Amino acid sequence: MENKKILRTTCIAFVLWLIAALITGILGVSDLCNGGVGVLNSELFTYGLRASIQYYCLMWKPSQFSHPTAYVGVVLVFVALTMGIATIVLAIKKKKPVLFLTALTEIIAIGFLPFIFIFVIPMVEMRVMRAVPMLLMGGATGLNLFAIYFAILPVIRDLLGLLDKAAGAEQKKEECCCGEAGLGEEEVRALVKEGVDKHVEEFHQEKEEEPAPAPAPEKEPEPEPEPEPEEEPEEEEEDEEEEAPAEAGPEGLVIKGKRKRKPFETRLRNSEYDLRHKYYDLRDYIKWYGLRNRVSIPGDTFSYKRQRYAFVTIVGKHLRIYLQLNPQDYADSTIPVEQAEAKKYEDLPCLLRIKSDLAYRRAKKLVDDLMVKIGMPRPEGEEPKETQKKD
Repeated sequence: MENKKILRTTCIAFVLWLIAALITGILGVSDLCNGGVGVLNSELFTYGLRASIQYYCLMWKPSQFSHPTAYVGVVLVFVALTMGIATIVLAIKKKKPVLFLTALTEIIAIGFLPFIFIFVIPMVEMRVMRAVPMLLMGGATGLNLFAIYFAILPVIRDLLGLLDKAAGAEQKKEECCCGEAGLGEEEVRALVKEGVDKHVEEFHQEKEEEPAPAPAPEKEPEPEPEPEPEEEPEEEEEDEEEEAPAEAGPEGLVIKGKRKRKPFETRLRNSEYDLRHKYYDLRDYIKWYGLRNRVSIPGDTFSYKRQRYAFVTIVGKHLRIYLQLNPQDYADSTIPVEQAEAKKYEDLPCLLRIKSDLAYRRAKKLVDDLMVKIGMPRPEGEEPKETQKKD
């Protein structure tokens, strides 16, 4: 298929060049663009098709053809040869014989451009070229430029492909190096914990080596206050890092840190059977519509065409589902949705807590509303089989 594309563009380039050459040749042998002798730069100058062919062969010798187009012609011929050699090398490297034809077409098309300049420019300077030949030669020049474009197009594509491949290999190498040399989050935490433990251990050893102070006179023990009843821990509200309270370290050293919640998969594994299978059934129901899910540390994200539409997580002993719906639309309904306050849920403002079977059915109703909003039709066939059972 790729060889056919190269051959097609090469044929287009050759046909365009052939038309440009035919127009130039017809004008050169017809009465529209007759040859003759004129005065150019205070010297006699022969112009016409035959003279231009002769000058084209002599443009390497300034003593015999001292017109500025000679220098331009030499540059373009070198460009033609360079492009042709580069294309031949590419053909050998990529084992594409069709590129040899492309190289030949490039040399012919680029090499024909200086002949047009030698043929037309001196006649324009001597004011012996009429309007019709001028227009026809302008068209021939344009066709020749298009021929050059189509001739070098396959080479440009292959060169860009090689550059992209080289850039991809370099990026992959950097990623591999970073992966081997970098430390993961857990490894960093382990190193920090090891350093703190070592510091605390050294501090206690120094304390043990110090002489014990003289015992203070005994005092009557004060009555201990009655312990206050313990309060039940509050349910965590967010799925992100929380700052841990400051802890007093040795010699007044205050150690602060961040307490990170367990990953979603761990919380799911440790949850009750009913909660766990409510999540499984809700996940399968959303995927039934065609959305894709991606499980991360905070929860399960559901997206379609790289756009996030739903997010499910576990908080305490219930599920939470965030949807791309407007909570105000359900102000007068029986579904107790809430406005998500966290900034990371700006695109998913509708929150529903799922604890009971009724809340699960309401979540499915919200999913149906979301799919209508997205414009996704309800799939044909039966819904995914639910796995919720009582122990």
